[in-house]
Amino acid sequence: MAEPAAPLAAGAAIATGGDYGLASAATQMAIALLLLLGVILLAYYLLKKFGPRLGIRAPGRSDKLAFLGHLPLGPKKNVVMVRFLNRVLLLGVTEHSINYLTEAKPDDPDFAADFENALRKTSGDDSST
Repeated sequence: MAEPAAPLAAGAAIATGGDYGLASAATQMAIALLLLLGVILLAYYLLKKFGPRLGIRAPGRSDKLAFLGHLPLGPKKNVVMVRFLNRVLLLGVTEHSINYLTEAKPDDPDFAADFENALRKTSGDDSST
């Protein structure tokens, strides 16, 4: 009669969860999911920070169009500089339209000074003269 008692005791241990209860299993699963989420967020952060330096680009981004900078002229009015297919374009952007202003020549050393002077004249702030 000693033999049937051993399987019965093992079955009782399985039915009650043995060493691991339901709360313990849920806690372990939650910890594993949080660790996995942490690894995913860490990978996202590292790719965001070091990806462009390593040549890894986000899908949908290309080398054909790049935003170089903007100068605000007023509420919802900007002058924007973009690079498109090895050309640097100056665009006027308002709430309702985008207008081509000129093509910039970044090879010209006086380009930045000329652009700043033109911007001052356009905005009415001609304090340099």
